[in-house]
Amino acid sequence: MQLTENNLLPMTTTSPHAVGSGPDVLQYVMNPDVNLALWQRPVKTEIMRELSTLQAGHLRDVRHRTSLISFDDDICTLLLQQGLDPQGFINLRADMHQLAELLGDVSRCREFIFRLVTIDSDECCRFHLDRTPLRLICTYQGPGTEWLTDRQVDRAALARCASNDAITRFGESSQFEHFWVGILKGDPGNLGQGLVHRSPPIAGSGQIRVLFCLDTAVMPDSVA
Repeated sequence: MQLTENNLLPMTTTSPHAVGSGPDVLQYVMNPDVNLALWQRPVKTEIMRELSTLQAGHLRDVRHRTSLISFDDDICTLLLQQGLDPQGFINLRADMHQLAELLGDVSRCREFIFRLVTIDSDECCRFHLDRTPLRLICTYQGPGTEWLTDRQVDRAALARCASNDAITRFGESSQFEHFWVGILKGDPGNLGQGLVHRSPPIAGSGQIRVLFCLDTAVMPDSVA
C-alpha cells in the first residue's frame, strides 16, 4: 500500500481505529481522523523461546534515544548494561528493528525514543493520553495495552482526572494481544485528542510483561 501525494491514505472506513492482519494497516495512522492503527500479527515462537529466560527487573524502565542507523547497536548496549547477552536475543532484536523501520516508513521520522522493559507490577492503570506524537507499542509477553474507542470515552471526565469508570461511557475496553503492533496517536498539544488507553493491572498475578515502545521525537506534518 502506497501513500498518496499528500502523504495520506485514502480512507475505506469512517472508523478512527484501523485494524488489520498485515503491516500495511499501520500506514492509516497518518490520516488526521485516525488515532490507532493496529496490526494483529501472529506470535513468533522463536522470540517466545528467547523471552523465556527473562525475569522481572532484568530490563529496567529507562527511555533511550535511538535512530534507524544506530538502533541495533543501542539495543545491544542496553542488553549488555543489564548483564544480558545480545546473542541470546537475535530474533527479538531483528523483530524490534523491523518495527522501528516500519514506524520510520510510516512517520518519515528517523530518530526515536525507545523503551524495552520487563515488569511484574502495575504501570499507569488509569486511562490516559500520551503526550507523544506517535507511539508504537508491542507487548511481547504478558497482557497487552487496553484501549477505548472514541465513542466510549468521556473526554470531559478524562480532562478532570476522573476515575476509569467515569471516563468509560459504556462497555468494556479492548485489549492488544501479545505480539500485536499498534501505532497510537498521542496528544502533545493537550487538545483532548489521541487514543485513550492504559496499562493492564498485573500486580500479584505472577505475570511478567515484556514491553517495547518506540516514540517519534517530532509530530509528522501529515498528522499534525
